[in-house]
Amino acid sequence: MAKTYIHTEVGGQKLKLSNLEKVLYPTANVTKAEIIQYYLDIAPYLAKYLNHRPLTLIRFPDGIDKTKFYAKSKPAWTPQWVKSYKVQHSEENIPYIVSDSHATIIWLANLAALELHPMQMTIDAYAHPDHFIFDLDPPEDGNFEDVKEIALKLKTFLENYNYNPFVKTSGSKGLHIFVPIYKKYSHVEMITAVKSLAKIFVSQNTKLATLALNKQKRQGKILIDILRNHESHTTVAPYSLRGKKGAPISFPIKWQWIYDLKSSKDIHIRNYKSYIEEYGDVWKEFYNSSTPLHTDQDDGELDEKIQNKLKSYVEKRDFDSTPEPGLENVYSNGNRYCIQLHDASNLHYDLRLEDEGTLLSWAIPKGLPYELNVKRMAIQTEDHPLKYLTFEGRIPKGHYGAGSMWVYDNGNFEWIEKKENKYKFSIKSKSLDRAYSLFRTKDNQWLIQLIERKDTLIKLPLQPMLADQSKAVPRGKDYIYEIKWDGIRCIFHLKDEKITIYSRAGRDLTSKFPEFQDPSLFDVESGIFDGEIVCLDPKGRPLFSQVISRMHSEGKQNIDKQKMKNPAVCYLFDCLSLDGKNITKESLERRQAWLNCALKKNKHIRPSEAIADGKALFKATKQMDIEGIMAKIKSAPYHIGARSKNWQKVKHRSDAECHIAGYTQGEGDRSRLFGSLHLLLKEGDTFRYMGKVGTGFDSKKMRNLLKIFKKYISEEKLFSEKTDNDNNSVWLHPELICKIQYASLSSNGTYREPVFIQLLNT
Repeated sequence: MAKTYIHTEVGGQKLKLSNLEKVLYPTANVTKAEIIQYYLDIAPYLAKYLNHRPLTLIRFPDGIDKTKFYAKSKPAWTPQWVKSYKVQHSEENIPYIVSDSHATIIWLANLAALELHPMQMTIDAYAHPDHFIFDLDPPEDGNFEDVKEIALKLKTFLENYNYNPFVKTSGSKGLHIFVPIYKKYSHVEMITAVKSLAKIFVSQNTKLATLALNKQKRQGKILIDILRNHESHTTVAPYSLRGKKGAPISFPIKWQWIYDLKSSKDIHIRNYKSYIEEYGDVWKEFYNSSTPLHTDQDDGELDEKIQNKLKSYVEKRDFDSTPEPGLENVYSNGNRYCIQLHDASNLHYDLRLEDEGTLLSWAIPKGLPYELNVKRMAIQTEDHPLKYLTFEGRIPKGHYGAGSMWVYDNGNFEWIEKKENKYKFSIKSKSLDRAYSLFRTKDNQWLIQLIERKDTLIKLPLQPMLADQSKAVPRGKDYIYEIKWDGIRCIFHLKDEKITIYSRAGRDLTSKFPEFQDPSLFDVESGIFDGEIVCLDPKGRPLFSQVISRMHSEGKQNIDKQKMKNPAVCYLFDCLSLDGKNITKESLERRQAWLNCALKKNKHIRPSEAIADGKALFKATKQMDIEGIMAKIKSAPYHIGARSKNWQKVKHRSDAECHIAGYTQGEGDRSRLFGSLHLLLKEGDTFRYMGKVGTGFDSKKMRNLLKIFKKYISEEKLFSEKTDNDNNSVWLHPELICKIQYASLSSNGTYREPVFIQLLNT
């Protein structure tokens, strides 16, 4: 059969994809097209763990039930743009493929290279691995619960040696534990340290664990496989598929997920998206978590030159009272940077660049520019120690720099130009890919200017994140709770000293709410914020009809009049972008902390307060006759335009028994049925109109109701209130009674969000 091809482009590289309809996982019926789509989706996450590393491939060109190929050498027909690196083995010099782009990943997927196995070092520092690995391999009939137990014990064991272990499913039988280390040790030093750890751990867990490679000698125990740590050996990459039934993935997980794992194959090509959408890359701090080997004999003292550079830093601080790092010896690779958000007496950003054992530091009041040729003032401060790269905390009042500090961004940078009074450098992190010019104007005063930006900004208007609905208040330490404000969902965009307000549908509402158009209400230069605009009654309860009236007001004179008559308040509850950085992947807890920093205290725009006691808040909102509450997972990211179970709305619902006064003529699918029912509430001998109910019944129930209604038709309307449907309604004698549920009463006394439950009499 002739091959079929599709031509496409990935990252500027043209690719020819073949045989996309071929099934490579027969049992799960997964085609090559699905595999390529998977690697296209996961490439932004996978690339971090593949880039600049020699790769061994396991190819399954005819499917996992046919012959597989281990490939080390680059094929002769490899495109020129695919990089390679020669590794000297005992008898030959092998050119390994090296991935440095999304296009390379897709090219490999097209080869049916289902499994990607990188080495533990990058080609720019081949002699120095940057992590070590424990592969927990159970016997064929082993119990996965034992693997989980050993993994958790090994985690604690490694942490006692000051390591930061990360865990992933192998996608086969066991679990892989990866431990990041400083990129300064030889392979021999690394493997020596790993062997010493493994021997001690196994001696403490002899009933479950072994180092015996011979299967007969394992006696049913779990193998702690450290062999793969030897130079030029490889391990399957985080996010790589495995050539196993069901298309499982070797997937990074959080340690707490282990308790719910049933198998190392739990995460596969058909369910991985929910994990990525909800959590992003749970290993995102992997390369920022490196530590020295426990066998490193460094005495911990800084050399004299570095101590002199940090003299001013030390003189300004009392380390008995501040949580800031002191003078500890920290390994330097010379090219790390961080940007910290510093909520001191004036909110500002601190830029720190690693240089000769310390951090060159500047305070930037308005933040680093994110648009070309914009210049911002930068004040050079004292050099800081390297441990400040990851410092977060609160500096006590009365101390130098008092206030809260967060790591806003961190990663690696490269010098483009370095002169006494002028620096050019590029920064690269998971979020930012930019280049800056920094030049001195006078004494400690500098100007910083963006000269290149490769990352993209959030485009507006946008669809906000939506919540699922829950019947009960979700419980757990991971949740925070807020009032569910009954108003107009809005996106605030602050930029260039101007505030633009978008509705949920993307409509520009700016002119409707002049009270929100003062940029001085914020303490940052730019941002995208999510919130709800409400009008409040004297008790602080939202009045939906009034805020809707505000939204539909036309003409400046009328809008100004409405502003005085029905003043609006906006409760902001999330932050999507802050001073040019997309922060949707950050945790909700962090986004809300930054929102609180960005917003000055004022009566017009307020943070929606989050509390820990959801049960108490739900009870309080019931007593106040407020619609309900929101329950949100603190660690969750923000999903633009998506509905997520990370947010759950919990509404109060009340029951009512109402008389049916008629029904509206149906339209569309209901043209032969009816639209909604008119409801009356009996008060003594009189009736009060309560609005209409149009949900809660299917077509069968509606047909049955119509048959019943025929007995009660009235020639005239038997209540006085005028409705919007007087001209297209069929009126009934109000003898039939139905049960409904509703959220609350509107300002004009009708039911909000009523749902038909059942007819109570016939």
